[in-house]
Amino acid sequence: MASGITTQWGKARAVAGFRAFSMLGSETSAFALILRERGHGATFVSVLLASGTVSMVVMVPIAGWLSDRYSTKAIIPITSLLQGLLIISLIYQHNMISLAVTLFVSSSCGAIENPTFMALLPNLVSNEDFSKQMGFSQTLYAMAGLFAPAVGGILVSQTGYKTPFISDAVSFSVLGAAPYLLKVNRKPEFAASAEKVKAADGMKFIFHDRYLRSLALLIAAFLFAAGTINIANLFLLTKVLHASVFIYGLSGAAFALGMIVGGVALMKITIKETKRSKLAVTVLIITALLILGMSASGHWLIVLIFDFLIGVLISILTNIISTIFILRAPSEMRGRIGAALNAFINLGTIGALIVSGPILDWLGTRRLLVVAGLAALLLIALFSPAVIREEAP
Repeated sequence: MASGITTQWGKARAVAGFRAFSMLGSETSAFALILRERGHGATFVSVLLASGTVSMVVMVPIAGWLSDRYSTKAIIPITSLLQGLLIISLIYQHNMISLAVTLFVSSSCGAIENPTFMALLPNLVSNEDFSKQMGFSQTLYAMAGLFAPAVGGILVSQTGYKTPFISDAVSFSVLGAAPYLLKVNRKPEFAASAEKVKAADGMKFIFHDRYLRSLALLIAAFLFAAGTINIANLFLLTKVLHASVFIYGLSGAAFALGMIVGGVALMKITIKETKRSKLAVTVLIITALLILGMSASGHWLIVLIFDFLIGVLISILTNIISTIFILRAPSEMRGRIGAALNAFINLGTIGALIVSGPILDWLGTRRLLVVAGLAALLLIALFSPAVIREEAP
């Protein structure tokens, strides 16, 4: 269906560029933080990672409401400035509780920024070009993830742990100026409506739409099972296979390279609306099988290959899910529906992070991956039939 919007490729791609630059800073500082604190064990690391994503669930009502209630130019500069200050404070923190709180507040700002930018995108890109722009954006974001471990490794080895956090703060300053530099803005549409903007409307919309509800539950359930790979990958490489920190950095780079390949491919092809759900389910099944295969890896090079392939699949999955939800959302509710989607995604991720550390300490890394892969396949079998059945013709 045509949207009536003429795609402004220059501005849309520039927005993606500014976000990718900020992500490069964030990925670099996150890489440095994990390396700095990994000596405290898997549970400590999982708590830090969970605190950085739990805000994506807790902040859903306020994040979606703000993104629909205020303009892009009003939100982004404030949240970016606050994030920069919080990241700088990480230099002087080493206590798990204080680190977790700081990461939670910083991520809360990110929880507001994500739906704000997603809600802006349909103002710049037509429905027909949306998937291609998402492919372009994902390619840049993946490139940020690709270079971040290398940048982080160089900065940490040459200058210590302080520089990555300073670099991240600078990247947030640049992001805060982006709406004004690019002259892009999405103004709230609530004034033209007789109904008051309600924070919970995004979640209600998803639950009342049987197709979106089924799809959101499938993604959350899958990520709860498969998301344990975030912790398992670190310990599989550094503890089980005795790879160096540099190799662990290559692991993240391999995943990002896969995201780039997937994003570039999606820029060239058009996925038919009626094929999106079946393709998403297929991607989930293959990903679960790859996690099972990773559990038997006997060399770090095999792990890197699996990381690359999973990156390709996650790139495709992210594109499909984002396209379905944003294009199905009423224009005045894009922010709240985008925030609600993030909640489902991060709910599964948070659950995985919470349980993966203790389970890894109990069962070991390889067994954790086996359990994750089998659980993911089981949950796909349970939830995917409803998604296929409810998909719009």
